[in-house]
Amino acid sequence: MGACMATPMAGEPIALAASTTRMILERLEQFSSAWFGRAMSARNEKPEHVSKFPIIPELCVDVGLLNDERTAVKLPLLDTLYFSKPSNMGYTPAPLTFTCRHCGMFGEFSSLRDMERGLAGMRAASCDSPRALDGKCSWEQLDVIFVHWSGGWEQASPSLWDFRDGRTRQNFANCLACGCRDFKLNRASPKIGDWYFHCAKCSTHRGDRWMQRDRETLGILRTTVGTGRLAGPTEVNMEATPYRANNAYYIQADLFIDFQKSEGELTKWLAKDAEDELRAFIAGQYGFATTPLTDADVEHACQDKPGLQGLLAQFQVATKGIAGLETMMATTDDGLKSHLSSALAATKASKRQVVETLREQQILTPSAELPADVSLALRHRRQLFDSRFDPFQLAIEHEMLARARLNVAKEYVSFKHLDADLSPETPEEKVSLEAAARERLSELGIADMGLIKKFDLCRFSFGYSRVSSQPVLLDKRNMNMPVRLRLFDRVKDDDRSKYPIYVVQQANQAIYVKLNPERVMGWLTSLNCVDPIVLEEGQKPGAGILARTLPMRRFLDGMTEAPQSYLYLYSLLHSYAHHVIKQVSAYSGLDVGSLGEYLFPADLAFVIYRNGTTMDLGNLSAMWRNSGRALLDSLLDPRSLQCGTGSLCTTRGSACPDCQMVPEVTCLTSNKLLSRSVLRSIGGRPAFDKRGGEISGYLDWIGGKK
Repeated sequence: MGACMATPMAGEPIALAASTTRMILERLEQFSSAWFGRAMSARNEKPEHVSKFPIIPELCVDVGLLNDERTAVKLPLLDTLYFSKPSNMGYTPAPLTFTCRHCGMFGEFSSLRDMERGLAGMRAASCDSPRALDGKCSWEQLDVIFVHWSGGWEQASPSLWDFRDGRTRQNFANCLACGCRDFKLNRASPKIGDWYFHCAKCSTHRGDRWMQRDRETLGILRTTVGTGRLAGPTEVNMEATPYRANNAYYIQADLFIDFQKSEGELTKWLAKDAEDELRAFIAGQYGFATTPLTDADVEHACQDKPGLQGLLAQFQVATKGIAGLETMMATTDDGLKSHLSSALAATKASKRQVVETLREQQILTPSAELPADVSLALRHRRQLFDSRFDPFQLAIEHEMLARARLNVAKEYVSFKHLDADLSPETPEEKVSLEAAARERLSELGIADMGLIKKFDLCRFSFGYSRVSSQPVLLDKRNMNMPVRLRLFDRVKDDDRSKYPIYVVQQANQAIYVKLNPERVMGWLTSLNCVDPIVLEEGQKPGAGILARTLPMRRFLDGMTEAPQSYLYLYSLLHSYAHHVIKQVSAYSGLDVGSLGEYLFPADLAFVIYRNGTTMDLGNLSAMWRNSGRALLDSLLDPRSLQCGTGSLCTTRGSACPDCQMVPEVTCLTSNKLLSRSVLRSIGGRPAFDKRGGEISGYLDWIGGKK
């Protein structure tokens, strides 16, 4: 028995809607570009490192993600990508290194064939340790490997990789004292970095400690060890780590709400050439000024277009009908006005239907007058925001979610208005639970909370990194190192070599939460931020929020540190989402790591969804039936936001793994922009606000206003 390494295989192909494929490619390009930009700028803070040790693009991302000039990210051609279900996976034993439990004798093999030939010799090897009862070595697989931030890994070996004679070579080990090629591994130290090889014959050390160099980095740098840039802080030495450790392999993946064919017109507004349509949607959705559409606009839009002549005729008939009915109402007696009023309303509805149809088909769009800061952010949103933080894209996605789920009775159930599936057994209990839910949600500052029965998600994985899940490894070898984003190894499909992208489409249950807009705006005002949100008459809170957005790139690098409204708002939504995740986990039996979050800043809402494909997909509805009232009580209980690690986290009002943090792979921000102080007045304030003192948490501020 031993450890194995997964090897990619061409799994079952997956059929994806065109909109889903487009979203995957857009997310992949955005992810890779953000990674490349951050890795290339890893040493910008120290000009002396930039000049002496310039970063090489090939050590930032896979060459399959670079353009011909190696200056920017360029996705592989579509026909070189293989979209697959993660249904088939191969395995091979690795690492092929072994040690004797008693004497420390070391054995290694370069391949399975090599190991098969050497097994007989291993079984017959004599052991010089008195603990070996039968005088034979007792072999076990060595559970430590060497990994490098370039994405490479090597099994342990006394032989080192060098760059000599113009290419990378392996310097096979011989004892410098006696020439013996057999080595033992001393594992006496509790620190695996301090283990070392020594000669099995004369016990001469093979160096002060064991080490290995990354062969691929050596080949890219093309510098002999000890000279050139490798004479300084060497970039080629690998890290010893257990192969079970997280830093041995970080899967890189992304996800998005997958509406597939539904609400397809809205997804088109996210395209690069649909800025006018997106502008009009944002204006109409949040109450920005728009220029009203005229009858002439409608007739001009339909002119000389055969497919729209039916709509044009309906519009013209309705227009004439409205004029005639209004004239008749002005001259008729009161007895007929009621009948004419009903006819007039129906005719106006027919006219509006034509306008709405033309707008949904993007044939007719009103011009929008957006404020300069909102207009600028919208125009440059792809450069300012990662897709998971893009407030304009999230506004579209929230509207799609509303149309496909929230506004459909069979798809969404508010906890204030339960259906048969989520109700207790008797009508009296149902009324009592709904009343309790309304009371608790009001105290929690929540406008609505309920169950989404099918929250459609598309999760895809495309590559990996080692040593770090982020594109920069800080202060390693006395300088920052770029971490390389690697694509998965190619697989064969139709006799072609392609990069696999593994796709999982889910329709799991989720909990939707929308905060009370008036209370959120009041709480933000109480914080005295440097950029208060101001709303004009008729505007929704989203209008003011979009006017205060800040750049939020994939890894949240370069974020400002100032008491700004958008940072506080995002921290509130994010911290509240983690608060709900913790309590849902406690009452549903689901692990914290199996729950995910999706935030909609402009709509003051978030979704907590079941992130997995196991057989417990109904746990959220069961949780509400069994413990709905207790769940809401726990969210309101101040003790649920206490931290058990001591005073440091409490006084800073921050977050740690013992209170609000969740596994980084499930958190949108890798546990950044997270603070308990925005929910409860526990002392301190978020890290970006340096003013000192404490703030009033949202839940305590609501309680003080009652």
